[in-house]
Amino acid sequence: MVELDLIELADCVRPEQLIAEILRQNPQMPVPVPVEELARCAGISKIEAFSSSGFEGALVANDTKSDGLIFYNCQVPRPRQRFTIGHELGHFLLPWHRQSSFHCSADDISARANKDWEREANQFSAELLMPTVLLKQRLDPSAEFGLSDVIRVKDEFETSFESTTRRIVELSEQACAVVYTKDNLVRYSIYSKHFKSRLCVRKGGELPSKSLSRLDVSSLDDWLEIDSSWWLEDPTRGVENPDSIYEQTLVQEDGYKVTLLTYELE
Repeated sequence: MVELDLIELADCVRPEQLIAEILRQNPQMPVPVPVEELARCAGISKIEAFSSSGFEGALVANDTKSDGLIFYNCQVPRPRQRFTIGHELGHFLLPWHRQSSFHCSADDISARANKDWEREANQFSAELLMPTVLLKQRLDPSAEFGLSDVIRVKDEFETSFESTTRRIVELSEQACAVVYTKDNLVRYSIYSKHFKSRLCVRKGGELPSKSLSRLDVSSLDDWLEIDSSWWLEDPTRGVENPDSIYEQTLVQEDGYKVTLLTYELE
């Protein structure tokens, strides 16, 4: 059972402030976070699935944002639906999102979002579904983590693999990077703040020829060591590359893979 005091929420203007206040009011927040229940407490009177090729989610609210409807795409996996509901709830609660309606595409609800309010709604949803304090209880940011840890956390929080990985890397105090690929071609990469070296693989480029990530075999239990020159650019001034990079790969469906990279900090 969760509760919301909307008067207290009204003073919060940024995603992290809203999440902090929601957690303050609900110190025993269950996991997975009950996003639909929170939305109803906030004033959302209906949450409904729909099927559309044009939109991933939508919010329709009255002018004062005291009542609203959230719609989400029923054709995507449940973790994606939960993220969409959280995204639309962000539009509903964030005060400078003054429109009474939002129609959000798949790009809007992704790392490709290019509008400030869409990026902010994504931040709200990620922090709502995976609150920092609850995530840190399950995964110490100062400790090494592997892809099996990501799977464990995403299953517990009912979040997607990509959003869970992004959130863990964001909080990590280790030097780590994640490379997302399809058919061994790079889609995009993310880095922790401690990963100072630059990857030599780019969007659209191939995975390194000597990396075992090119194989269609997952490696979740062991770290595979490779000379860092296969992954890293020549160092720039003030940055010294490690001798070795350690990698793990998760092979997914339809040619998708995720490769986690790390090296030892000096």
